Amino acid sequence: MMPLGLHFRLVLKEDLESLKMKAHEYGAYRAEVIPIDKIVMDPRVRLKCLVPVCENYGKNRMCPPNLPSLDEFGKALLRYRHAIIIQFKIGLNQAEVQERFAAKDLQALVLDEGYSQVMKETMCNMLEVLGKLERDALYMGYRFAAGLSGGACALCVECVGPGEDKRCLHPFKARPSIEAMGIDVVATAEMAGLKVQFPAETEAVWTGMLLVD
Repeated sequence: MMPLGLHFRLVLKEDLESLKMKAHEYGAYRAEVIPIDKIVMDPRVRLKCLVPVCENYGKNRMCPPNLPSLDEFGKALLRYRHAIIIQFKIGLNQAEVQERFAAKDLQALVLDEGYSQVMKETMCNMLEVLGKLERDALYMGYRFAAGLSGGACALCVECVGPGEDKRCLHPFKARPSIEAMGIDVVATAEMAGLKVQFPAETEAVWTGMLLVD
């Protein structure tokens, strides 16, 4: 008998392929299965939440320091067996950004309503798909399936923020940021055979992840 705490549920290959196909059906641009030991964690990713300090740091419930520590998440991550990396087209490449938002520095670009709207629409679409995939995985028997979003949650114009007396307005849609959990999105996507250009040159994609136990 396997010692208590070391038991893993058998993840069937056909289930993973089914979830991958469903991701495409729901609108994902790309989707690939990756074993959990290919996910690249790097504490420098969380450090970039502070250098330079992100406007969401300490304010967004789905961003640091309102999330588990990297050590806590790392231990939980090892309890999973596979992940499905999913990507969505943002709809803006570097040339389009330069054309539409020329002469804007990073601060102005983030605050530009046109730019932020495009980003928000893609992120919200990704959260919708992650929710559906979590549901599908649950029905398959993978009760610990969990989705991670790319970038800071933008479901609300302004997050209610941290605090025991405050409640997330979208508890069934909001998901923690991959980067906030210390995962190197670029390196992990490459492990799955997916390309992430940073900064985007020919195409910009938003990357999410479904952890499957």
